[in-house]
Amino acid sequence: MNTAERNIPFNMENRIPAGSGKQAGPRILLILTEFPPKIGGMQTHAYYLAMTLYSRGYAIRVISYVPEDDEEESAVREHDSVLPFTVSRVLSRIGFWKNLSRLDRMGKEFSPDIVYSSTVFYGFLGPMLGVPVVSRSVGNDVLRPWIVYPFRLGCGVLSNPWIERRLYNFFKGLKGPDWVDRLFRRTRRRIMTESVMKISRIFANSEFTANLLYGLGVPRERIDMVVGGVDSAVFDPAGMTGKGLRQSLGLPEEGFIILTACRLVEKKGIDFLLSSMPGVLEKIPSARLLIVGDGPLADRYRALSESLGLGGRVIFAGRVPHGSIRSYYWCSDVFVLASRERVHPKLGVRDAETMGRVLCEANAAGLPVLASSSGGINSVIVAGENGLLFETGNSEDFIGKLVRLKRDRSLAGKISRAGLRAARERFDWSVVIGAHERVFEELAGVKNRGRL
Repeated sequence: MNTAERNIPFNMENRIPAGSGKQAGPRILLILTEFPPKIGGMQTHAYYLAMTLYSRGYAIRVISYVPEDDEEESAVREHDSVLPFTVSRVLSRIGFWKNLSRLDRMGKEFSPDIVYSSTVFYGFLGPMLGVPVVSRSVGNDVLRPWIVYPFRLGCGVLSNPWIERRLYNFFKGLKGPDWVDRLFRRTRRRIMTESVMKISRIFANSEFTANLLYGLGVPRERIDMVVGGVDSAVFDPAGMTGKGLRQSLGLPEEGFIILTACRLVEKKGIDFLLSSMPGVLEKIPSARLLIVGDGPLADRYRALSESLGLGGRVIFAGRVPHGSIRSYYWCSDVFVLASRERVHPKLGVRDAETMGRVLCEANAAGLPVLASSSGGINSVIVAGENGLLFETGNSEDFIGKLVRLKRDRSLAGKISRAGLRAARERFDWSVVIGAHERVFEELAGVKNRGRL
């Protein structure tokens, strides 16, 4: 299996050889529930964080979920075999309290200076292990806490690997039945809130997320807003090689390509883009909408495209390995993210775009950006600088600003250049990980001074 298939983000593995350096820095237990080889923003963030900390001398141990099935278990085994640090995939996807027990035991064995969690659910480990807990929040862990089974009673039984795998896949096939959410929602939120208040520092991925945490009562001095997460050098269009890139990807050589890259779920606004395309084509006859990504609504969106008579005007590229996606940015004319906030009609639970890592990638690729003014997008895109914003769900505003980017090449060029600067100076992994390191060193220093 090659690098792209294993979803190791680009050349990080070449940059950090196994066994490099003496691990003499602070000891950090990393609870990274979402970790490659699966694809996604959280997985990419987790991988870069772990590899960079290891390369800089931190002693780390990664704890993640157990594989979902035999196929994933095989991919995980191959992926983890080339890593220079230990990844223990022991966490239950169902039993929260069983996970706390396991983490308490493993933490005492590892004796960390700091516990880091990729969600806000593990603040309880602070008093259990007597160390600071640092967390990242992407907002949706606050809006709709994904603690599957939040009760102590029966937690051990449900965490049995044989039972868990079958039960988890059964409920996943039901696509999250409403009655389960109604039954568990209050307890899930109570656990999340109690946990948040025990965390020493939280990295919020946007002002939107920071405001959610403030609303829970988290003091402002405990929250660091850290936006971004992209390898700007890898996405830089200066690294583009050769001609005929569109042809190599099976895309039309001619035409104005509008790219969106996302999971095909309701909040991403794919139906809005498709419904807007007839109006786009009236103004830009050469337009093509390129949709990169897969998800549960893929068939519905293909059917909608056909019903609108869009035919070859819309291209569904499907799932693309992260290592290959930069080519799609490079061969497009504009990047669009049409996200909107979704509120569950029965439960009232909110689902929002709390940042939008693809916006950082589009900036790094030098692509003009047009995005909805929804959720945390404003923390990434400064309107009129590194992108344009349109009113969420307003097709007329969307089409008008898209046409403006098409016709005003001076404006498009200005946005592209500003995006490249933003990617290097605000969103690059060196900036994101640097912010993490400063907090780790500060908290480790406080802890060690307390031992004197």
